[in-house]
Amino acid sequence: MSVNPVRGLLDSLSVLFYISSIFGVIPYSLWAFAKRTAIQLSLVGNVWVVGSLVVYTGLYHVATINYTKDDWGSQKTLTNAIGIFIIYMEPFMMAVDMVAGMINQKRLAQCFDRLARLDNHLAGEGVLINNGRMRRYSIVLLLLMLLFEAIITVYSFVAFEEEFNAWSLIWFITTIPTALNSVCRIWYVMLVSAIRQRFNAMNAHMNAIAHGILHYKDQYAGEPDADIAEIPLDYLEKEIFTVYTQRRKQLTVPTPPKKTNFNATTKVITVKPYQPKQPASPPLKPSVTPPPPHRNGAIQPWPAEADAVGYGPAQEFLPTDRRLRPHIEQRLDNKLILFCRTHDELCEIGKVVNRMYSVQMLVAMAHGFVAITAEFYFLYCSLTQQDVPILFRTAEVFLLGLAYIVYTALKCIVPIFVCWRTKTDSQRTGIELHYLANAVDEVHCYEVVNHLSLKLLNHQLNFSACGFFDLDMTTLYAITGAITSYLIILIQFNLAAIQKSNSNSTIASNGSTTAMAVVEGVVTTALTTYVSN
Repeated sequence: MSVNPVRGLLDSLSVLFYISSIFGVIPYSLWAFAKRTAIQLSLVGNVWVVGSLVVYTGLYHVATINYTKDDWGSQKTLTNAIGIFIIYMEPFMMAVDMVAGMINQKRLAQCFDRLARLDNHLAGEGVLINNGRMRRYSIVLLLLMLLFEAIITVYSFVAFEEEFNAWSLIWFITTIPTALNSVCRIWYVMLVSAIRQRFNAMNAHMNAIAHGILHYKDQYAGEPDADIAEIPLDYLEKEIFTVYTQRRKQLTVPTPPKKTNFNATTKVITVKPYQPKQPASPPLKPSVTPPPPHRNGAIQPWPAEADAVGYGPAQEFLPTDRRLRPHIEQRLDNKLILFCRTHDELCEIGKVVNRMYSVQMLVAMAHGFVAITAEFYFLYCSLTQQDVPILFRTAEVFLLGLAYIVYTALKCIVPIFVCWRTKTDSQRTGIELHYLANAVDEVHCYEVVNHLSLKLLNHQLNFSACGFFDLDMTTLYAITGAITSYLIILIQFNLAAIQKSNSNSTIASNGSTTAMAVVEGVVTTALTTYVSN
């Protein structure tokens, strides 16, 4: 019987949906979601996104001009160019996220529909998806975003704003683009995490079945399969039963016709008293309490506490008679085939999600690399008592600069980590299939698993940024190494510039000292000559 999930994925992301709709990140109907918890395309939503994009970009430019005032020309041209690039990359990323949201609004709705159908199929096989976990993850990420945005914006406003008035509050407008970029990253992380959760649910279910079967075999190892000839009967029943079975064997075995000999004596079947077989080694006793002596142990129902002893979902494939060994045969095939199809569908959904967010992730990684490198360099300049450009004034406060670096790094690390774990969990499905086949240890199961594992091998999931690089831990390692290398190069150039300026100032001071000495010598000679005359 099919069991519907307790909470749908879209319902679990209701808080994220409301925030995104209000601030114009996604162009869906807020009224339809509030009434039916469904995604519906809306013309008003698209207009709201475009209007929000124009307003936020204009206010961000005004707030940036008010913040920097007339200090743009006081810095070097290269420093101004880097600062402008980093500052205006944030509204550019916001524009990319909003435009991509309008372009991919149908794809996103289809992803939620396909995930809902998969949840129903998995629930029919006894695999329930806890979508409430996605709700907790989204709320935690939103609270972290709010915390970092509040720290960076309020601290910068209090530390660097000279006049506190109503117009100066426009500085808080600069928080909106960075916050909306974080909201878009949260959408991407939630979608990939939902795919990973379903991979983990299937893998855990197959692992539980394998453990249940192995646990059953370990408990009842050494006990022979129940045979009708070994049923404990009384002596008279054993005598009748033995005569009956021997006559049945004579009737079933074809024998060549013999000549009738009426003088031959009739063969008498000798019946020996019943002696139960003694096993060579005593079998392992199950942990379940044995049945009472007066009951027939050959017909023992499955114990009610089967789940408590570790069988779990494997109970439906185990025999009800504890004396029988498990023979799975073809009863597990339909479940494995459904899991393989679900894996294939999840990979397709993951590819759609990757296509929707590949451009956004490429821009986000580029911005993160440049922003973190520049912030580290100017933080170094601030610690060495050097001048810091107005556009990187946050580096003058160590805690503020560190908070900015951590916040920017998290927006790059969290998506990369989630994509990497989803990829590895999708590859683990084939391992769990073969582990289950080893636990079942039947020829038919091996054949089915080998056939399905080939399909899984030919359909792998991967996340990338427009194909330039994969979103996995190798990319994170490469970005970290690049930031370190460029930071060392910038520090070396800075030290060389300082040494050159110090040598130039030394030469200039020596030259001025020599000129003064020459002037003093000339004046002294002229005075001496004048006095002597």
